[in-house]
Amino acid sequence: MTFKNQVYNLMKNWCDELLKTQLSMPDPLLDGAILCPGCAVVHGRCADMVLPLVLLYSQTGSEHYLTAAKKLIDWTEYNLLSENDDYRNDLANRWKGTNIFTCLMLGETLHRFKDVLDEETFTKWDAIFRRRAAASIGWCEKAGPHINYNAGAAAMFAFAYNYTGEQKFLDNALKQEAFCRAHFDNQGLFFGEGKPLDGTTAKGCHFIDMGYNLEESIPLLVMHALWMKDDEKLKFYVDRAIDHLGFLLPDGAIDNSWGTRQNKWTYWGSRTSDGMHEGFVYVARENPVIAKAVRRNIELLERCTTHGRLYGGLMYHSANEPACVHHAFDKVKSLAVLYLEMGDEFDTCLDAVLPREVEGVKAYQNGNLYTVTKGDFIATVNACDTHIYHASETGGGAISMLYNKNYGAVMAATLYRFVATEPMNMQIQRNVDEEVCNTARLGRSDTDKTVELFNDGYSITAKSEQSGFSIKYDFCDDAVNISILSDKDSEYVLPIISENHDEVKVLDNEIVFKNMLSVCADVKCEITPDGNKRHFHPVGGFQYKHLTYPVTANKQLNITIKTK
Repeated sequence: MTFKNQVYNLMKNWCDELLKTQLSMPDPLLDGAILCPGCAVVHGRCADMVLPLVLLYSQTGSEHYLTAAKKLIDWTEYNLLSENDDYRNDLANRWKGTNIFTCLMLGETLHRFKDVLDEETFTKWDAIFRRRAAASIGWCEKAGPHINYNAGAAAMFAFAYNYTGEQKFLDNALKQEAFCRAHFDNQGLFFGEGKPLDGTTAKGCHFIDMGYNLEESIPLLVMHALWMKDDEKLKFYVDRAIDHLGFLLPDGAIDNSWGTRQNKWTYWGSRTSDGMHEGFVYVARENPVIAKAVRRNIELLERCTTHGRLYGGLMYHSANEPACVHHAFDKVKSLAVLYLEMGDEFDTCLDAVLPREVEGVKAYQNGNLYTVTKGDFIATVNACDTHIYHASETGGGAISMLYNKNYGAVMAATLYRFVATEPMNMQIQRNVDEEVCNTARLGRSDTDKTVELFNDGYSITAKSEQSGFSIKYDFCDDAVNISILSDKDSEYVLPIISENHDEVKVLDNEIVFKNMLSVCADVKCEITPDGNKRHFHPVGGFQYKHLTYPVTANKQLNITIKTK
């Protein structure tokens, strides 16, 4: 099967499953909406899937796809239209920013399928698009949102100018892109996912979220450059895309273990962003690294799909947590654009080497964030102080992500206290009574903002003079050695990713996971929870076993994680 067929099948499977929960009711308050089986609510942005539905109608001739699309637009118009001619996010939220993204989706549908839509539908949707695009002018300046909205506005206004020829859209497209262009740091990372957008923390860090950057902002800025037919801009944003791919893992996951909006991390991306595919497909032919990144991410989305439903991570299904429809109806429009624009570049890109696969150590965030690739291991060490939500407290010099080329994700940090800051956009947990912290930590070191990082080759030391501890990480080809020293008695908690019923062998001072990964220490540890039970966390969507080691004051504890 070609990759193009894989993309089509995944897109169709998601849409078919989503339509099984589309409501058919006499009441316009409900008729046409998608009911989420996972959350038992209607998520307001369900009309985002109109583009792939019309694509499927054009491919299959099946009227039910077009009918479903029409009903979604009608439901949205009836229920979410505001007094300012734009849309609210959902019935319980008056946030208007997402109008930008759904407006772009509708415009692309009109542009691509004018000859497919009947005249009445085209005329109706065309009027909606023009109204919504005009209503978005000035919104970013008024609302002061996170910077992904400015990137979205830069793309949407550029498209609207090409579609309508109206100068007001060109003026706003250029204005929004210029604002975004001023928000890249010295490593090429896009910042502004926190307030103030151009602010820096006490440690000199910017507000950066890799989920939003790779899945939304950078692809949208690429699209802006293409619609503006500006080669200089296009080169700039393609280069920035490759900079950001330094946080794409070999299995297609986006390492957002350290991002400012980490509470929306889904391992494959972010809960409410569109997906990297719709922007990156346009530049993939000339950039095999980007093509490979897109392919790997699609393959990960396939792995997270069960019975046509996209889950928020690899272990949601095994944790008996249902899938939220928001994930699929957000991402499926990105798959539609990928399918329409792709060639054979995704079948010929597999020899390309992703930036994160290249051995080395790289510093970000004013030396408070390091990425390491050595042998079989890939790691991120995080001491940033960019916590924009009360819930988002993770860092403290911890390994926030540890990935092994054979085992997969070994460690993935989560929040100290999880709060669903966007309850209508973030899946409820049906079977989890408490989201425990899954960040490796010495006491509460993960919330310690005084930690400094020191780098010596493939060795990184996290040290806090104020709290009196140091944790040293030595990265080798087949092992990661962790050395912990504290001036007081404490305990070191090491959460290891482990799915339900995966074999865990407990030896003397060694724990072996799936006969693949060994964790050895010079003291015995306590393992929780007991038996086949696991801790599950919606951030990242992983299950964990916690290994807890006693730490004696002024006596070094040594732990080695290695492949078998």
